[in-house]
Amino acid sequence: MLTDKLLVVQAPVTDQRLPTRRILQERGELALIEDGPEFNHLACFTLLPGPGYFRGGHIHRSKTEHFYVLRGRGVLLWMDPALGARGRTEVGTGDKVTILPGLGHRFEALEELIVVEYYQGVHDPADDSVFDDFS
Repeated sequence: MLTDKLLVVQAPVTDQRLPTRRILQERGELALIEDGPEFNHLACFTLLPGPGYFRGGHIHRSKTEHFYVLRGRGVLLWMDPALGARGRTEVGTGDKVTILPGLGHRFEALEELIVVEYYQGVHDPADDSVFDDFS
C-alpha cells in the first residue's frame, strides 16, 4: 500500500471473544463490527454493479470514516493527493475499512454490496469535498 490513510482488515471468523469477529452458524452470521469506540453516525448502503454506479467520490478534511462490508464484493478506488499515490483495493464480506482524512475515495461494486458506515461526530457537509481524480 502506498498510503498510510487507508486500513483494510478482515474480521476473523472465530468463536473467541475478540473486539471484531464473525461467528458463522447454521442459523446465520453474527458480525461484531466494533466493541469499545464510540460513534455518533451510523448508516448502511447498498451498491449494485453498473457503469457509473459508485458511492463516495469525495475527500474529507478532518473526518475518519469506518466501513464494514456486510455482504458482497467491490473495489475501493483511492487517491492521496499529498503523496500523489493512488490505488484500487478489493474489499469483500467481513472487511473493515478505515479511511483517514485527506484520502479521496469511492466504492464500486463487483457484485451487490451491503456496507455499514460509521464515524464519530455528525455529518458535516463542509468537511466533504467532491473528488473524482481516480484515473
